[in-house]
Amino acid sequence: MKFIKVIFLFPLLFLFSACGGDAPETMDDRTSEDGTGAAVLEDPNGDNTDNYAIDNEDPYLISTDGLLGMTPGKLLADFSAGLREGKLDTPEGEFDVLYIDGAEGEELGYLVPEPRDERMIGEITITSSKVVTAPGLRVGNTFAELQERLAGDLEVYGSEVEGRTYAVSDGVWYRLDAGNWMQDVDQGTIPPDTKVIEIVLPRI
Repeated sequence: MKFIKVIFLFPLLFLFSACGGDAPETMDDRTSEDGTGAAVLEDPNGDNTDNYAIDNEDPYLISTDGLLGMTPGKLLADFSAGLREGKLDTPEGEFDVLYIDGAEGEELGYLVPEPRDERMIGEITITSSKVVTAPGLRVGNTFAELQERLAGDLEVYGSEVEGRTYAVSDGVWYRLDAGNWMQDVDQGTIPPDTKVIEIVLPRI
């Protein structure tokens, strides 16, 4: 399956990624009406990160337009005002990434450029519970909640390279706090209270 191959290549994406020029530290320029830097984008959910607390106007809702309009394959330059250069420490080493900042400068996650064309957005990784997917799931939800919410539209895969575990539904990967080194994973082997630690929009 296509996305299984992509999971195996995940550690290699960073090796080919590079960050473009300087970018502001917040989303102010993108969210101001007149370009003055005064943020006008507010989170209608506030600090409400309860399960399934969805507002269709929530700026941090992942939809068909991705997150804040960003989807893999779009031009990075169109979103430079909301991206911040940084480093990500992983077991494989330190890599250049572009962090995604929210309206108040809070870190929502990060992305890497597309390795085949660094002008484009590659993989997007969400690390903040402020971001919610269309089914109402966030970082911090449990595997049992994923199963309940996504019903039969859920498959689980492991990674032979890093032992990462992903629950996949409708093109969105929910990375679980579990280690599996086999491709196909029996959902019954995953403890129900296993947490979602990242949400990933995979590269095209």
